[in-house]
Amino acid sequence: MKYALIFCAMAAAAVPQARAVQDDDLNEPALSTDAVKADYASEEDEALGYIQESDEDLAGFVQDYVQKDAALKGAFFLEDPASGRILKLTLDAAPKRSPGGSENSKVMEAAFNGPGGKKYQVLFHIRSAGFGGIDIFRIELKQPEKIKIPAQIKPKKKT
Repeated sequence: MKYALIFCAMAAAAVPQARAVQDDDLNEPALSTDAVKADYASEEDEALGYIQESDEDLAGFVQDYVQKDAALKGAFFLEDPASGRILKLTLDAAPKRSPGGSENSKVMEAAFNGPGGKKYQVLFHIRSAGFGGIDIFRIELKQPEKIKIPAQIKPKKKT
């Protein structure tokens, strides 16, 4: 141990002192790695892109979602908001594009068979997700449209 300590001291004395490394870059202007700020509003920075997939691709995405959900849970379950019951549904027809949808989203409508052979229409609201993906952000049961029959005009009785 003594010899190792003596050898280290002699080696240190034999090496000339190293000068501090000079940083020649101090005289040059510093470059920023921050993103360049543009003249547009910050709302545009946070806005999600438009969905560019075709309707067939979106229909396939919804079908895959339903199949995976059914495989995970044993069936595709959805709550009926009118009665509060949980419905066990099976996909009957391929989803089709439905009119509507808020800004930057699309709505796909699919037909399902429910308990007792009753048919249900389910709306899948789809929007863009980060890195070019898509996301189903809301699933709702489409309420059947009630057709109002105009009241028949009764002739007034003459008295």
